[in-house]
Amino acid sequence: MSSPWCGGCDPHSRTDAEGQPCTACHPAGAPVEDARRWCGECHRRTRLTADGRRCQRCNPLAGRDDDPYRRRAWCGRCDKRDRMVRDAGGVRKCRACHPLGRPPAQWPMHDVPDGYTEQLIACEWLCYVSPTLRRTGSDRLRMLLQLWFEAGWTPRDVLYALDHLPTGEIQPGEIPTASADPRTTEAYVKRRLRGWLDGDDGPLPPVNRQIADNRRKVVAAQEAAREEWLRRTRVAVPPALSRGAALARQVARDAAERNRRRRRAADDRELLRRGEELAAGQEVSARWRDLLAREAQPHVEEPPPGVVPPNKDERLRAALSAPTQMISLPTIGESLRARRGGDTPGPDRRPSPRRR
Repeated sequence: MSSPWCGGCDPHSRTDAEGQPCTACHPAGAPVEDARRWCGECHRRTRLTADGRRCQRCNPLAGRDDDPYRRRAWCGRCDKRDRMVRDAGGVRKCRACHPLGRPPAQWPMHDVPDGYTEQLIACEWLCYVSPTLRRTGSDRLRMLLQLWFEAGWTPRDVLYALDHLPTGEIQPGEIPTASADPRTTEAYVKRRLRGWLDGDDGPLPPVNRQIADNRRKVVAAQEAAREEWLRRTRVAVPPALSRGAALARQVARDAAERNRRRRRAADDRELLRRGEELAAGQEVSARWRDLLAREAQPHVEEPPPGVVPPNKDERLRAALSAPTQMISLPTIGESLRARRGGDTPGPDRRPSPRRR
């Protein structure tokens, strides 16, 4: 039976200023009596009498409430509808009549219970945190989980195994309610844990141990890789003396020389092509210059054979000594038309009027 509040600790958590369970009123604060030898008058594994109550002679939790989750009569000091106490300190479950108002001693979910008393306390906490297991009772639940606790399982491993298969999949089947028959809940626990047995009907390694083993393997592999790297670093040959490094440098130099030759050959081909294009353009330009020069020169009649053409001075002297001939404008126009191939103007042409 839980002790009333002593007044020297937190009334909600029953812990002192350092966060430790109060030794005066916390269920886990006072030392729990170890399991005594079997008296012979009760069930040896559950330490329950024929009427289902804890044996007062050999059960270590005989002084506590046999069924802490039963519905109690209203105490009159709390709300009758939800059995909650509302005062200046806040809202909390009534410790006198609320089924969950007096929680049992809390067992760490990651710790493996060792011995009868610790397993019983761990099962009491499992019944408190899991409504499905609550109807079984901590005494019979300890009998069902004794093999698993002795194999190194923790309460969290038990809850995980009840919901999942060893492959990680969800357990098939229905889950009994908090008001189901205790025998139905016991069959549910046996059926779910049967999938975690090996070929020799022994429990498989728990999940926490599998995680720890995997972590140790990963850390060991990392340490081995680090040691191998350090060993190779110690026995490594300097780059100046390494045969592979020298060969790699030679290969790099050969590749660089090949690339330089390729770039040089490509540049030579490009320069040759541009020179050919420039020479062809210059040749075409020279041809056009010669053609234009020939067309710009005046037409000179060839003298008959045997006659020596006079030079420029003689032609000028002869022109100055010859009599001057008056040539009219119409005569010049007729001469131009005769050269063009027409002696008379066309029908659609009109002579321009003479200027006065």
